Amino acid sequence: MLLKRTGLILLTALLLVSCKKEPFVPNYENALPGLWKQVANFEGVGRVRAYGFSIGNKGYIIGGNAGSGFSSIALYDMWEYDPTADKWTRKADYPGQGAEYLRGFTINNKAYLGTGFGERAEHQDDPPQKRDFWEYDPALDKWTHKADVPGPPRENVIAFAIDGAGYLGLGTNNDYNASYKDFYRYDVVSDKWTRVADYPGNGSFGVAAFAVNGKGYAGLGGTSPDVIKTDFWEYDPAADKWTARADFTGKPRVFSSQFVIGSDGYVGLGTTTAASADDWYKYSPATNSWNKITTYGGVARYDAVSFTINGIAYTGTGNPGLLYDLWKYMPTQKPN
Repeated sequence: MLLKRTGLILLTALLLVSCKKEPFVPNYENALPGLWKQVANFEGVGRVRAYGFSIGNKGYIIGGNAGSGFSSIALYDMWEYDPTADKWTRKADYPGQGAEYLRGFTINNKAYLGTGFGERAEHQDDPPQKRDFWEYDPALDKWTHKADVPGPPRENVIAFAIDGAGYLGLGTNNDYNASYKDFYRYDVVSDKWTRVADYPGNGSFGVAAFAVNGKGYAGLGGTSPDVIKTDFWEYDPAADKWTARADFTGKPRVFSSQFVIGSDGYVGLGTTTAASADDWYKYSPATNSWNKITTYGGVARYDAVSFTINGIAYTGTGNPGLLYDLWKYMPTQKPN
């Protein structure tokens, strides 16, 4: 059985290993390689297994764990990042039960998130995995409780938005021996969940997922017992159907980070069977192809957050250790 939340498939001695940097490779025709640049450090405490998202011109980091090893220091604080000022501002704390592995999506300038792992003091007898789900309105800096996610309590789910609807599912239980494949559509107007086609892929937790051009994409990840995968799938909401796409071409991994720029999805970082990863790959839906495009600007890591603002991606925090640095990725740099 995979070890939980501290690497799962990494030996402790390997947690501090960084992969060797490789040369940048151009990721767009007639452009110089994409570049990473460090920006203002995250101003909350260093953390792992937080969640990152963006609304409009601002980015957000919420929750996570500030403990080391198997210890747990649950975090419920949320911070807003302004890329123009390169500055962080603390916002309203998350009122939900989960702290680690919160996941969700952004629709109509509001964030929707929930599930995860956590035990607030007044609910110590509850299962550590959660089903509660919340709406965040940045204009009011206010949280509103919404309908719970169907199915069993869970953590380490995937989530994305397509054409004004949210999608969430997969995940696992406290022992990481459950491979949930159920998948749900969320209607923000009616506040209702509807079960859609189950995920056919091999992974169930630590799965990479994003949405682009009206389709959802998911793959990689882990499943019990102690297996990580490279299969990759496309979800068509109109047909409610999953279709196998080109396998991920990097090393199999779990707990990777993902973001979208333009019409392409990016997957990188994470943990392999040997070490933390620092490589990044671009998936092009138009050609159904993967290309390695860069290595990370900071140290190799997993359980990091990512979000995109105006065509620039931001990634930071995470394992190993309690990292708090933040880096931005610019996909191209035009010649002077």
